[in-house]
Amino acid sequence: MNTPLKRVYKFLTSEHALDDIRKRRIKISEIHDLNDPFELIPCDLSERANRAAVLKTRDDLAGNNGLLCFASAWTNPVLWAHYSDKHRGICLGIDVTADKLTPMEYVRTRIPWRKPDVAFVQQLLFTKFAGWAYEDEIRVYTNRDEQEGGLYFARFNEGLALREVIVGHRCCVERGEIMAALTSYSAPVDVIKVRLSYSSFEVVTDPDGFLS
Repeated sequence: MNTPLKRVYKFLTSEHALDDIRKRRIKISEIHDLNDPFELIPCDLSERANRAAVLKTRDDLAGNNGLLCFASAWTNPVLWAHYSDKHRGICLGIDVTADKLTPMEYVRTRIPWRKPDVAFVQQLLFTKFAGWAYEDEIRVYTNRDEQEGGLYFARFNEGLALREVIVGHRCCVERGEIMAALTSYSAPVDVIKVRLSYSSFEVVTDPDGFLS
């Protein structure tokens, strides 16, 4: 039986996207380097002893692990603006083993403290403030793989497979350069050029592709 896969999306600058395509990998985010200072501490920490316990739990989770962070869709213009160089970048559509993915839960108030157990640790990993809900994020908590220049990467494989290269509407990368980066891939990878919708606040496929 084939393992179910889910398509998720990684927004990148064009430089980083092309580098990842050529090297067949994506970056693993280190927990202590995430852009939200409330990461893994979404609970009520009014009590000093609770703060110490949660900070230790966060350090333990960071250990030799990190996060692969994805969006559930590529049509939100805010994601292009924030994570793909103001629409000059590229979004990678990646098929990931479905049971490794966990969607984020977004909350408006800090969740109640309780003694850390498996369920509570899951909440710490996959709960964020509602202000981040526009990201519609979905994550993989994973071992860190190979290191390059002080960064960690997960290599593409059957459970982490590149399937789409979605090129931002302001991106200047030519289709030929992307196709050259894809020459080592045996399975087909779709290359899609996008534009802004004329009728909604969305990014959509450009039917004229790279000719417009």
